[in-house]
Amino acid sequence: MTDETCSKCDKDAVINREYEGRSLCQKHFTIDINKQVKQTIREGNMVESGETIAVGLSGGKDSAVMLEQLVEIFGERPDIEIVGVCVHEGIDEYRDESISAAEELCDELGVELEVGRYEDYYDLKMDDVADAGAKGNCTYCGIFRRDLLNKLCREVDADKMAIGHNLDDEAQAIMMNHIKGDMKRMARIGPKDDPADHEMFVERIKPLRDVMEKEVALYSRIHDLGVIDRCPHVQETTLRPMVKSFLNKLESQMPGIKYSIVSQGRDLSDMIQDDIDWDEEDSIQRCERCGEPCSGGVCRKCQLLTDIKKAADESEDHDFEYEEEKETI
Repeated sequence: MTDETCSKCDKDAVINREYEGRSLCQKHFTIDINKQVKQTIREGNMVESGETIAVGLSGGKDSAVMLEQLVEIFGERPDIEIVGVCVHEGIDEYRDESISAAEELCDELGVELEVGRYEDYYDLKMDDVADAGAKGNCTYCGIFRRDLLNKLCREVDADKMAIGHNLDDEAQAIMMNHIKGDMKRMARIGPKDDPADHEMFVERIKPLRDVMEKEVALYSRIHDLGVIDRCPHVQETTLRPMVKSFLNKLESQMPGIKYSIVSQGRDLSDMIQDDIDWDEEDSIQRCERCGEPCSGGVCRKCQLLTDIKKAADESEDHDFEYEEEKETI
C-alpha cells in the first residue's frame, strides 16, 4: 500500500509505478495486469484455437498467477483446454506444501492436475542428491525438471506448455547471456522458449514475460494466490542470484531499466537470428539411453544421472573403507 491515490480514480493506490509515473488501486491494478497478459499472448500468438495448454505449476506465486490469468482469459472457451502439470522433485516438506497449494488452486478453478515425481521417473529425490554431486543443486534439478515437465506435457497431449517466467526472469537471462557471451541463447529470446523443432518437444510459452516480478508478487498477495516458493537447496553462489541482485539494485535507482534491458535484448535477438552459425551440434537427435530429444548422443539428463550414481557409489565405497578402518583399530 502507498500513500497515494489511484491515477484513474480517488481510491487508495496499492502500487506506485515510478517507471510509468502513475499509481493504481487494487481494482485498476488487477485490470491492468489482465490487459498486459492478454496483449502479451496476442502479440506473441501464444494460444490458438483447438489447443491444449499445459500450465507448469510449482504452487508458487508466478505459476499460480499465470494459471488464474489463463483461466480468466480462456476458461469459457470450449475450443481451448487448460490442464495443470506439476513436478515433485523430492524436496519433501517444501514441495509437499506447494503441491497442496497447486492442487487447491486447480480444484478452485476447475482444472485437472497431473503430478510427476523424480522418484518415479529417475529413482532419486533431490533431498538425497543435494550437495552430493559435482554440479550445483540447481543444475541437476533444472535439467531433471525441464525433462519431466516435457514428459508430463506429452502425457496430457498438450500442444504448448505455459511457464511462469516474468519480466525479471527475462532480464536476468539476457544479462547472463551477455556475461557468458552466449549468442546462440541470446538469439532464442522470444515469446516462445523452444527453438528446437522436434515432435517430442512441447513448445513453451511465457504469458507473464512482460510483467515485473514485484507486480506478480503483489497480484498474488492481493488475490491470495500461491505460496512462498523458496527452495531450501538453492545456492546463492550461482550466477543467476547474483545477476538478480544486481538488477534489483539498478532498478531501485533507475526505474524502468529492466524493461529497457528486455527490450534491447529482444531487438538484438531479432537482429542476430539469421547470422548465427547453427552447426550440427545444434541439430536434434534422440538420446541413445532414454530416447528423449537432445543435441548429442546422450542427453544431459542421462549424463547427470550417471554422475550422481557414480558419486553415490564412491561415497558408499568410502564409508565401507572407513568402517573397515574402525574395525582394525
